[in-house]
Amino acid sequence: MTSTGQPPPSQQDPGSELVLPLAHDATAPSMARHAARGFLAGSGLNADAVYDALLVISEMATNAVEHALPPVTLHVQPVQNDGHPAVRIAVTDGGPADEPGKWAATGSTEEHGRGCTIVEALTARNGSNSTEESTSYWATMES
Repeated sequence: MTSTGQPPPSQQDPGSELVLPLAHDATAPSMARHAARGFLAGSGLNADAVYDALLVISEMATNAVEHALPPVTLHVQPVQNDGHPAVRIAVTDGGPADEPGKWAATGSTEEHGRGCTIVEALTARNGSNSTEESTSYWATMES
């Protein structure tokens, strides 16, 4: 991730936040994408940004399942950055796991290890916040 700490302040658009508890298993990325698709479509992002946001959500959910403890929760919130529509995506988990998940432990390096690079490439800002009980990885997507 490119930075740690709180994301830069931005003014939230009126509207709701999507908060979705995710299963701590291989269904989490698909469940997150399915739930976020309609929410993102109404956020003001253009179609390309919605597609990129769904990829970021999938990567963040996968990382939480493979490398962290439950619970895992997706948060998607419309925001404004310099007057332009944007969304803040966060995936919160129970902190680092002692052992990687099954897929990460058994897959070859060609099959995994690109999630953070993808998130960095597609987002305006990203980072993480940690407490004793949880870790939250966040990213801001713009149109």
